[in-house]
Amino acid sequence: MNVSSRSHTLKLEARAGRPALWARVAAWSAFACTVPSAIWRVLMIQGLLPGTTALRQAHSGDELYVWALSAVQLAAGFLAVGLVRPWGERLLGVAVPRWIPVVFGMLGGCAVTYLFTVSMTLGLIHGDRPDQGLVHDGALLVMVLCYAPIFLWGPLELATVAAYAIRRGAVPRRFRAKPQPTYVR
Repeated sequence: MNVSSRSHTLKLEARAGRPALWARVAAWSAFACTVPSAIWRVLMIQGLLPGTTALRQAHSGDELYVWALSAVQLAAGFLAVGLVRPWGERLLGVAVPRWIPVVFGMLGGCAVTYLFTVSMTLGLIHGDRPDQGLVHDGALLVMVLCYAPIFLWGPLELATVAAYAIRRGAVPRRFRAKPQPTYVR
């Protein structure tokens, strides 16, 4: 695809009100970031991950909490997909007021950015491990690999919300980027 046809495609998407490709990728990536840690957490609490016995024992009696936390995490992550899908604009035949996804998306995006990108990073820098130092060796590597994507969830969520707000006209014109003039040689 050459530059001219790609430019034409982007203009058609914008005119049709369709989300840009990068926004769709960001939304699905935000959701995908929530999946590995949620699955790891459930498998750990059910005793299906070798090397996590001490952590599971430290959280004995928390099975319902772990399942609920994982379900809420996945559901919240999936809401980002609604920002690029028709059901995010019309739900059960009723138009969703555009301010609702923008306000709650920004609040949620800021919250998960703080919790997972800022707070968890600072904690790790200071030597605080979420597993309380109970997971080691290969099990620790698997845990780290499953939790690493969660650091991107908040920023991807915020990018998706921004794209939604701009596309749906929830951002006043004075705050939108001005189109740059094109010069013909």
